[in-house]
Amino acid sequence: MNDGGNMRPLEFTHFGAAGWKITDGETVILLDPYLSRVRFQGRKYGPHDATDIADDPRPVVKMDEVAGHDTETIDKNVPKADFIMLSHSHFNHAMDVPYIANKTGAVVIGTESTCNIAANGGVPDEQIHAVRGGEDFQYDELSVRVIPSLHSALSCKLYKDFGTVPVKDDPLTLDEYVEGGTLAYLLRFAGREILLFGSMNYIEREVEGLRPDIVFVASAPPRLDIHDYTGRLMRCLGKPPLVVATHWDDQGLPFGANQDHALKHTPAFIDEVKAVSPNSEVFVPLHFQTLVLDGKGNMRVAE
Repeated sequence: MNDGGNMRPLEFTHFGAAGWKITDGETVILLDPYLSRVRFQGRKYGPHDATDIADDPRPVVKMDEVAGHDTETIDKNVPKADFIMLSHSHFNHAMDVPYIANKTGAVVIGTESTCNIAANGGVPDEQIHAVRGGEDFQYDELSVRVIPSLHSALSCKLYKDFGTVPVKDDPLTLDEYVEGGTLAYLLRFAGREILLFGSMNYIEREVEGLRPDIVFVASAPPRLDIHDYTGRLMRCLGKPPLVVATHWDDQGLPFGANQDHALKHTPAFIDEVKAVSPNSEVFVPLHFQTLVLDGKGNMRVAE
């Protein structure tokens, strides 16, 4: 945990799913920046198909088909990026990475599968930093500890999804974006330690003893497949002062659609945090909502 020195204000903007923009006003870091919100059909795990929404103008994309990028939404919300960190390589985390990296020149950090996605999309080799978990990189603006982790388990039937995203000349179909290994990240930035998860699971021994100033916890219902998911995490992190729920939404729905069905699960997550760590502040940000962390460690929702 930070000792209180050299802390600068930070902003955290939620992109939906597990997507985030983190910035001190100069350096921009992205986690799992998925903004294309594909109207998918036939996914065998995770949220239900989003094909029955009235007045949804988006085309339906089957899992064995190629989806396009929503470049208008990406350009509007990501005019700049310096680093892109990927927790894993499912399409709802990774498919927009090549477009963003080519547009901004950002460094891409991730597994072999993530690197193949970037390379398939024409991202230059010098922008691609491959990791397996266990690395601790020092950049000019920040440092990043790469933490081996796990994807959500039982309800996601991941045994059908092991493997590596292929290297190919043709665009990837949605079902070719396999998980490819899962990572978490401890980001040391602007005088803070920020722990970032992109899926509803973790390896307890890999995070035991960490004392982040703020932790982003994937909080959708698949967390309930994991024994004492929230309680164990809060205890092994020393009851972190700030907890942010991420990956809570139904990502098959377009931006602007009603998310009440997904949001109704978040009070239970908050209760799980509070049962173990009653002094933790818990935030559940909506799409494109920004959380502001001031130099004293106080967090608020931007107006």
